[in-house]
Amino acid sequence: MMSAKLVHQIEDHWEAVAVRFLRQVRSCPRVPNLNRLPESEAIEVCRRLLRNLGQWLDSSSEETVRTHYEQVGRQRCRDGMPLSEALRAVQLLKDAAVGYIRDQGMMGDSVDLYAEEELEHELSRFFDLLMFHLARGYEQEQAGTTRTAVSHGA
Repeated sequence: MMSAKLVHQIEDHWEAVAVRFLRQVRSCPRVPNLNRLPESEAIEVCRRLLRNLGQWLDSSSEETVRTHYEQVGRQRCRDGMPLSEALRAVQLLKDAAVGYIRDQGMMGDSVDLYAEEELEHELSRFFDLLMFHLARGYEQEQAGTTRTAVSHGA
């Protein structure tokens, strides 16, 4: 993977990406529930994902992504966060990671530019998969909640 150096850059400087992410969230008025999320919780979510980004990007970890992010989706549903906001959070985190790499100015030649493009492609693939499984978990929880409410006469 040509972009391994860039992945390590994100892993090593995850705090800077998390700060960028929080700034983007706080300036986005269309995500009020996300804005109410405690800063410590948002930072922890960023840490868990970004500190091990290379492992998450490994194509053999798709089952791990499925298991983890379906659980996250179920939890977001239980928390009462709209699915649109949960998905927007993922988009903002991806934007923060890509923006961080671009701002580092590490691109000196065409090989570096290719590595950046490759990383953006890998991140897009990963975050798309993450959003799919988050939405699935959210829908599963929602369907279970709906079935429970109907069966209890609610």
